[in-house]
Amino acid sequence: MRLSRSMILTSMLATCLVSLANAEEMKFKAVVLEQVDLGNVLAGNRVMRLTMLELQPGAEIPPHTHKGPGLRYVVDGAISVAWKDRGTQIFKAGSTYFEGAGENHPPGQMSAKNAAEGMTRVVIVELLPKE
Repeated sequence: MRLSRSMILTSMLATCLVSLANAEEMKFKAVVLEQVDLGNVLAGNRVMRLTMLELQPGAEIPPHTHKGPGLRYVVDGAISVAWKDRGTQIFKAGSTYFEGAGENHPPGQMSAKNAAEGMTRVVIVELLPKE
């Protein structure tokens, strides 16, 4: 079977497009750092909030309640988090963790503190009720 010129050009074009697509795929990648099942989120108006938490050396976060669930990503330093039901954990740069809505920390003690010698920065993404 003899291929026509248009069939050859079509085949070459398809090969080039596949090569270009593969080259584009190699320029970036998306890595899921953490995924949490939120279950049924109550109906109502919601907002997504992105916050950069900065903790100076020695900084402590007092007891508090969360209005909504959120993911955290430690950008720099380390943070020590006291959990009501699972002790204390330290999350270092590159780590992620999840905090659900409500009271996650033991009553009467600091909820979290900077566990590094320098500045600690944590990116917080929360789903909150609209006020």
